[in-house]
Amino acid sequence: FDALARLWDAVSAAETEVKIGFCFDTCHAHAAGEDLSGAVDRVLEIVGTIDLLHANDSRDPPGTGADRHANLGKGTIGLDPLREMIRAAKASVVCETPGTAADMQADLDFVREALTA
Repeated sequence: FDALARLWDAVSAAETEVKIGFCFDTCHAHAAGEDLSGAVDRVLEIVGTIDLLHANDSRDPPGTGADRHANLGKGTIGLDPLREMIRAAKASVVCETPGTAADMQADLDFVREALTA
């Protein structure tokens, strides 16, 4: 997350009255090749708070740069890392996943379970 730290420093230095928030996308971090274990904690050290979490699995292997979303547990990230990130972010969660209404309902059910367990 070195590039994020440099970007956040630049954004934070800007003189503005506008509140700037941060959205963490699980698939973007995976595509960038970041180690997802403890990823939210590392991001929080940089930005202070996560305002929104985009919870997506990934169709592609880590580090490929490919941002192709998959349903939760149906991709290469897996349920345990996703559950960890959802819980650690302490933020609103949006799923940007493909598929049928039933697929999306399963994703939402997983998010609810992760947030309440």
